Amino acid sequence: MKARSLFWAVLSIVCLTLAAPGYASAAEVVWKAGTLVPKGVGYANQIQNILNPGLAKATDGQVFLKVYYGGVMGDDEDYLKKMRIGQLQGTGTSVQGALMVCPEMGAVNLPMMFKNWEEVDYIKKKMYPVYDGVLNDKGFKLILWLDQGFDQFYSVKFPLDAMDQFKKVRFVTWCGDIEEEFFTAIGATAIPVNAPELNTSLRQGLADAYIGPPIWALSTQMYSVVRYISALNVRYSPSVFIITMEAWEALSPQQQQNIMAAREQWQTDFCEGSRQDNDKCLEAMFKYGVTKVEMSPNMEHALYAAVRPLWDELVGEYYSQEILDEIVDNLDEFRQSQ
Repeated sequence: MKARSLFWAVLSIVCLTLAAPGYASAAEVVWKAGTLVPKGVGYANQIQNILNPGLAKATDGQVFLKVYYGGVMGDDEDYLKKMRIGQLQGTGTSVQGALMVCPEMGAVNLPMMFKNWEEVDYIKKKMYPVYDGVLNDKGFKLILWLDQGFDQFYSVKFPLDAMDQFKKVRFVTWCGDIEEEFFTAIGATAIPVNAPELNTSLRQGLADAYIGPPIWALSTQMYSVVRYISALNVRYSPSVFIITMEAWEALSPQQQQNIMAAREQWQTDFCEGSRQDNDKCLEAMFKYGVTKVEMSPNMEHALYAAVRPLWDELVGEYYSQEILDEIVDNLDEFRQSQ
């Protein structure tokens, strides 16, 4: 297992792979499923309770899932490589994998883009056809747009409730250039590391803070190290379940139609479960004694003002101006309707 796999053993969503292509109406198709999630963890349970039976129903029992847990099939990078050479036909990614296969999704991963889940769900409905089209051009079919979650600030030394504190903080980072650019924009120092070093960097005092979802902080026992957790949703991180277009086109037209008719409900139910898991983890850490930091409206405004230019600076590197404008315009429309 590569280094990143240790980190995503808790957070990564199911990585699904299909057997040899052929019309499912003519013969049963086994979709082999590999995931970094240990058996019994929330995401794995949602696969068994939501995706597996849903897929079987949509295909009249002709398509089945066989899941391999615990990362025995590799990590996001491995899955994508195997898909490109035809060894695998599908994957469910972490945020890192989502941005690997579709850098254009960096537009929804920008800091301070979303305030709550209602906004995320609205943009999912509006932007699903756009990202499905982008992935189609890359040779993939977007089945489910899932969530890694909302990320918060976790800090060892400072509450991070004033902008001048960021200048004193060393943020450990592993998630790529957008994350590093974010820390630079707010005046902090970014310390890039491999995923397994995130934990030790904080425990050994090499870094002071990080951003991530609650489930990772709880499962890795980082709550015993950090003193402060911001209640602010700093960044939304997506994940995706995709298959190759070759695998998708091997299904019958009726099966494709049934899956697309059911996919949004699968997505809703799946995400509801993962969001509840993260909420429970966050509350558990506050009950343990980690201090909950409430940012003032002025602080939120200052943080937004610091990172908003970054959205435009990254146009062309990850996403087009058209995609960014469509997201921002749709968000404005949604907020005005509330």
